[in-house]
Amino acid sequence: MFPATVILDVAPPGFAEPFPFDLDRWPAIVADRILSDGRHMVLGDHDGPHHVWLRNTSRGRSLAYVVVRDAAIETRRQAAWRLDRRLAGTPSSQRTGFRPTLFQRQRLNLLLDILDMTQALDGRPTSYEIARRLIYRNTTTGRGSEWKASTERRRTLRLIGQARHLMNGGYRALLQGVVKG
Repeated sequence: MFPATVILDVAPPGFAEPFPFDLDRWPAIVADRILSDGRHMVLGDHDGPHHVWLRNTSRGRSLAYVVVRDAAIETRRQAAWRLDRRLAGTPSSQRTGFRPTLFQRQRLNLLLDILDMTQALDGRPTSYEIARRLIYRNTTTGRGSEWKASTERRRTLRLIGQARHLMNGGYRALLQGVVKG
C-alpha cells in the first residue's frame, strides 16, 4: 500500500455524529474502485492527489482516521492532516510551486556540478576541463584554436555564467517558482 494512503474506517461507538462530507462530491475523482477490502479512491487536488482507502462503505457512520504506526507514520499523519483540512473546507493553496521538469532538474544539477568544480579548493579548472569532465564526457573536444572556435566552448561558457548567476542571487527566482531553461 502507498504510504500516503489515508485509511478511513468506522469510528468506535460513542463518538460524535458523522462528519458531513461526501467523497462522491469531490471535484476531481481520478480513480475509484470498490474491492473486497473496501473502496479505494484517488482524489485530485491542486496540492497533489489524496489516496484514500475507505474500509467501510456504509453511509451515515462516523469515520475515524487509521494511522498505522510503522516506518511511514509521519507520512501517514501528514496525509491524513492534509485530507482533513480539505474536507473541513480549507481551500487548496493553488500555488504554482517549484516543480521542475526532468530536463530542468538535470540542468540545475549540471549547474550545481559546475559550481562545485569552479569553487574547489585545489585550483580553478579551465572551461575546457569543465566541458570535458561534466558537459561532454563521451566526446573528444578539440584543443587550441579548434576549441576556441567551437560551439561546445560557447555553450560551456554560457553554462558557467548561468551557474555563477544562480549562485549570486539567481536562486531567488527558483524559490519563487520561476525556472529558466
